Amino acid sequence: MKPKTIIHLLSGGLDSVVLLYDLLEQDQKVHCVLFDYKQRHVQELQWAKHHCHRTSTLYTTIEVPQLRGSVLTDGSGGVIVPNRNAIFLSLAVNVAVAAKADVVTFAANKADEAGFPDCRMAFVQTYNNMLRTAEINVEVCAPYLDCSKAWIVAKGRDLGVLFNETWSCYKGGVQPCGWCEACVKRNAALV
Repeated sequence: MKPKTIIHLLSGGLDSVVLLYDLLEQDQKVHCVLFDYKQRHVQELQWAKHHCHRTSTLYTTIEVPQLRGSVLTDGSGGVIVPNRNAIFLSLAVNVAVAAKADVVTFAANKADEAGFPDCRMAFVQTYNNMLRTAEINVEVCAPYLDCSKAWIVAKGRDLGVLFNETWSCYKGGVQPCGWCEACVKRNAALV
């Protein structure tokens, strides 16, 4: 049985945009959740809205207080925004319950596994256990968890995704920097 509605975390980055188009290609009903967490790379949020408009996909933008402890937000720490996916998933699960949806998706993938603890299978399994304990009938899915970024790029090409209409760079500005961790992974996958 297909889900009634999938709540999809859409950042505007390469991975989440490809997953959006993949879900739509499967004729799923998708409602995207976008997060304004005062990230320095606001371009990703702009591209997320762009793809929702292009695909006529319903979306909700949730503004959260600035998440701290990362160079992506308040300038401290590393590139990991502590507990970001747990925060975003909790808010998306709330949207899912209100929308009577039974699935929340996010585009965690193999390339993120080593450096981002909240992009690992154990995190997804634990999060789903927590939802069951809380008697919430929503499942969190990361369908690309075992996929490489190169595989995601190939999938995106098959789906006609325009990668120049996504933003992966950790820096703000007009053009991607080309040297941050996100740019390096993206550029390697696009080759």
